[in-house]
Amino acid sequence: MAYTLQHFSGGISERVLEALTRKSDPVEWTIRIVTVLIPIVFLAIIILQPWVEPKWMFLDPLTAAQLSGDCCHSHYGFVSTLGVMLWVTTSAICIFSALLLLAMKISDTLLKFSLSAGILTGWLALDDAFLLHETVLPSFGITQNAVLAVYVILALSYLITSWRVILASDFWLLFVGGGALVVSLAVDTIFHSLNPMLVLLEDSAKFFGIFCWASFHITTLARILVYPNQTNLELRR
Repeated sequence: MAYTLQHFSGGISERVLEALTRKSDPVEWTIRIVTVLIPIVFLAIIILQPWVEPKWMFLDPLTAAQLSGDCCHSHYGFVSTLGVMLWVTTSAICIFSALLLLAMKISDTLLKFSLSAGILTGWLALDDAFLLHETVLPSFGITQNAVLAVYVILALSYLITSWRVILASDFWLLFVGGGALVVSLAVDTIFHSLNPMLVLLEDSAKFFGIFCWASFHITTLARILVYPNQTNLELRR
């Protein structure tokens, strides 16, 4: 048992070191730059535009309508709705890719990565769209902190299931996006405030994180489906 754990931890260390020292090709750098620039430019435009209060564009549409005292406008929840659309798009691509990988019978590891990412992303989409952890589940007596703890467990399960694929891919996108989502979650949990600056910080970080999450999974699955045998060989090294 001790040998197995030592061998397993050694394998992880080797793959982490290999991933950190691997040289990125121009395509990876292009994807990284585009992934970072698009949400930053988009969020800057939303925040700096002079026509409407940015806060209402970031909040959930229903929350914005309830709190604004001026129901209703089409820009309410604009950023939030785009975030949900990104969640849903990513989940659909992941689950469809899992079906393709199942039919191709290439690798169980790739299948688990695609399926676990699709299920987790789909649940996050439902949560974001219907305020599950903020409103729905607490109404049944399930506290928000308990729900968030379950989400942490689900995220760790995804990482345990998919770490080989993540390290063989452009994992920096996932880590940067995950860090932004953690910042958003921390601001929400610690402050839980409607202060405009905190709303902009929380929801800007969340949208940036969602965009990076989507970019990582979509580009990774595109590479897997275009070059399945090459990806499988990389995972077996």
